[in-house]
Amino acid sequence: FVMLTLLAFGLALGIGTFLWQSVQTSSVVAIQTRIDVMKPAFTTIRFLLIGLVALSWPASTQLLHRSGRIDEARAMRLLSMRWRIVTWLVVIELVLGQNLLGQVLAVLQGSGA
Repeated sequence: FVMLTLLAFGLALGIGTFLWQSVQTSSVVAIQTRIDVMKPAFTTIRFLLIGLVALSWPASTQLLHRSGRIDEARAMRLLSMRWRIVTWLVVIELVLGQNLLGQVLAVLQGSGA
């Protein structure tokens, strides 16, 4: 969890630095064009990170249990919660990252419903 948090922080810092440099050297239209081009890559990275969480969950739980940080009951509970957490991460990505709610509302507004 800590490593994934540090990875997310590092990615956010890198993206922020890139955008800061872009603001200083480019126009707003050029920056928006670059962001639009990079959106699919960022979406792929986010889904890969969600997949990494899903795949590394059992190993991380076992590591925590073997190191004595959590007991057997908590390890089993964490294992049972893996798909619930992954599902929520996917839902958050769809709603916030892909703006699914905004797209649905735009379709409903456009159809006159």
